[in-house]
Amino acid sequence: MLIKTLFIFLIALLGYSEWLLGTSYVQRPIVLGPLVGLVMGDVVTGTIMGATMELAMVGAISIGAYNPPDTIAGTILGVSLAMQAGADASAALTLGIPIATISLALDTALGQPVMLFLVHRIDKNVEDGNTRAITRNMFIAGYAQSWCGLLLVPLAFYFGSDAVAQLLSIIPEFVQTGMDIAAGLLPALGFAMLAQMIMNKTVLPFFFAGFFLVAYFGVGTTGVAIFAAIIVAAMVVLGGFTRKPELPATETTTAGGAFDEF
Repeated sequence: MLIKTLFIFLIALLGYSEWLLGTSYVQRPIVLGPLVGLVMGDVVTGTIMGATMELAMVGAISIGAYNPPDTIAGTILGVSLAMQAGADASAALTLGIPIATISLALDTALGQPVMLFLVHRIDKNVEDGNTRAITRNMFIAGYAQSWCGLLLVPLAFYFGSDAVAQLLSIIPEFVQTGMDIAAGLLPALGFAMLAQMIMNKTVLPFFFAGFFLVAYFGVGTTGVAIFAAIIVAAMVVLGGFTRKPELPATETTTAGGAFDEF
């Protein structure tokens, strides 16, 4: 158990290293789920659970001042505790969503102040020209902002789902009910957001063609993928992707000139 807890901590450390590795998306459930499955001895189940949570949290991206739920703690604990209990992907979602919300609250209330303190220390280091201190405090600040998650994940995994259930029982029933309902709606919402980004009049017929193949003919995802590859190859050969040359846009004068964006 201690060895598994150590590996779970290392996975959490990798997830919370996204600030250090750039926008690598190592913190996404689709990446962390299979890693947790590897530790738990079932990569396939971990991948399925991770993909399910990715679909639910596809919109959990920090934009502007918005802080999304902690997908790292939610995914690692949701997947690992569900696999410990022999449950399915829906159980991982039911556990993962509230854990992600609680971890976000802890990191915001307790982790961010520590990071801000170190950031101000870095300002002083810059004034002093101490480059070694700048590097050291930057490295510490990156992980300090998530110290609650780094502590919560291995401890919750080690003490098991019973301890997590007791912690979640503190949450009022109406809040827990709301989060359960949200967990059921999030996969549909996440898929809708994903479809909104890629959907246009060219893609729409193929989307519904794939849907009807699965819904009415029982074709699996692998069969749909092969069928899609054949269509793409046929369109390339037959010139289906060639576009007509665009006519040069005519210049129009607006009331605000070139700077009028409205």
